[in-house]
Order: sequence, then structure tokens, then C-alpha cells
Amino acid sequence: MTGSGTPRDRVIAALQGRAAFPVPCVEHGIAAGVIEAAYGVKLPPVTGEPGSLEYGLTAIGRQKRINELTGRCNVEVPYHWTMAPRILKDGTHNGALTDRASLGRLRFVELTDAHWDTLKRIVDAKGEYALNVGITTGIGHIWQTMDLEAFAVATVEDRPLLREILARYTDWTCRVISACNTIGVDFYWCFDDFAFNTGTVYSPGLLREVVLPYARQVAAAIELPWIWHSDGNYMAVLDEIVSLGMNALNPLEPGCMDIARIMAAHPHLTLVGNVDVDLLAAGTVEQVRRAVREAFALMGRPGRYIAASGNSIPSFAIPANVRAMYEEIAVLSGSR
Repeated sequence: MTGSGTPRDRVIAALQGRAAFPVPCVEHGIAAGVIEAAYGVKLPPVTGEPGSLEYGLTAIGRQKRINELTGRCNVEVPYHWTMAPRILKDGTHNGALTDRASLGRLRFVELTDAHWDTLKRIVDAKGEYALNVGITTGIGHIWQTMDLEAFAVATVEDRPLLREILARYTDWTCRVISACNTIGVDFYWCFDDFAFNTGTVYSPGLLREVVLPYARQVAAAIELPWIWHSDGNYMAVLDEIVSLGMNALNPLEPGCMDIARIMAAHPHLTLVGNVDVDLLAAGTVEQVRRAVREAFALMGRPGRYIAASGNSIPSFAIPANVRAMYEEIAVLSGSR
């Protein structure tokens, strides 16, 4: 057992299947206002223009203060430097690409020497925490960056268009990964939402025939531990997803994912999350504490569990519930 290491040591140990004590806690996306209300503090501001060195460094600085309060063990780089963009209609969360004529809107951040130099300085500010960058394999982005009706039509009538979008995502993301493998990043968190509570957004056949060949290229470029994330219920394609070779699955949305089946079929995987965000937003403190206890009881195998919410900490979460979650995690993990 890895005992009393740094937060980074414990996260990496758990992602590699080695028992870590205390059990690490990670989180993607934490609403600052909720933490301020929960702990009665004023967090350091994030300043500077998005994409600037100042913005990146102050974002890391704020996260480190959140970690001191909550026990969270990771910090994450803002998406600008490593996450391929979704192309959205103005003022909406709906994808904007519709056809080949719209492909010109699919623009990526230019990967210059200055880009990498800035990212390296942000990475170097991580301190004792495990630093992650966000990426995508394209599994989620392929439908999120397209108008839904246009996407549905293309799945039947124009799969070459889908492959062209995926090829562009894959090329850019593999270039990002190639650099991040060697500059001090500790792990990747791969965001590929493509499921509702009832099942996947698009068919298993489309996933296997069109999307996975590109996702495998991204996965093959990764040389560090990585977490794969999708909300919802993707049990129908679990084996195909796991074949990409990630170290961990997240967020294991309660009521959607069959945890017992995952553990039985893929015992090598580290499981991350499962504390219901709906409870954080509308439940009671005791319900939240119970959910944390249940997650530890179900998934708390040495070296195969990292505590986290079942998605993120949104702005609409109840501050007392969020504090209760982190307090209960601290007790059960052995850090308090």
C-alpha cells in the first residue's frame, strides 16, 4: 500500500491499480461560488484573458485553494490548451456543423511553440497535486459539434462527412497528446459524453464502424494514465469502450451504470465517482453522506477506487451538501 504520499502520488497509484492511502479524491469542474458558500471563504480570483498565461496560472491557483479546503487531489488545465473545440450555434449548446460547406467553422487552436511554452509554465505550477488535461477521442464531439438533425441524416446518408470531422479532431488531439506526454502532465481526463440515462445517443453500430477507429488512434497516442468520462448509460457498448485501454471510468452516473457488472467484467479498471449530483443539488446532508458511504462500500477496492461526484460540482449544488460530501470522503478515505 502506498501510504501518506502526496496527492499526486495517491492519484497515480490508484490509476495504476496500486492501493493508495488515504484514498484519493478528484473532481472535474467545481463551481467556485458553491465552495465559497460551503466553507465561508473568498477564493482567489481568476484573472486575465482566457487562453493567456495569467488566466491559466490563476485558475490553477484557485484550484489549489479549493483542494486545501476539500481534500481534492487534482488540478486541471483550462480547456483552451488541450481540448478540441465543439462548434456551437451562437448562444446555444447545439452543434453548428451541418454539411461539408460548414466544415470551415471547425477551427482549432494553433499549436505553436508559444502555446506549448505557456502550457508548460501552467503545468509547472501544479505543486503537489496531480495535474490533468482534458481531451476527447471524438466519441462525444462528433455529435455535439453537429446540428442534431444534420448529424442524424449524416449517420445514414453521409458517413464520409462524419469521418472527415473525426479525422480533423484526431489529428489535432494526437498532436496535443504527443506534447503533453512529456511536459509534466500527470494524467488525461477524456470527455466523451454520448449517452442519455436510457442509452447511447447514437447506435452501437455507428460507434463501432465509424467512430472507434479514430478513437483508437487517440488512445494509442496516450502514454500516461487516463480516465474516460461519459454521463448516462453506455452499458450496451461497455466492452467496446473499455477496449480503448483507459485506466479508469468516470463518472458512473447513479441509476444508469451497472457497477457490479463493470467490476466483474473489467476488474482491472479503477472506478471514479458515483456520488449522485441530483442529491448534491436537491437532497439532504444525510442523504449525501449515505451516498458517499454506499459508493465506498460498493467500489472501495484498494487501488481501484477514486472518490468523486457523479459528474462535477455545478453552480446549483447546495453548499452544505457539497461540504458534507467532502467531509464524508475524508473520513472514509482515511485522511481524517
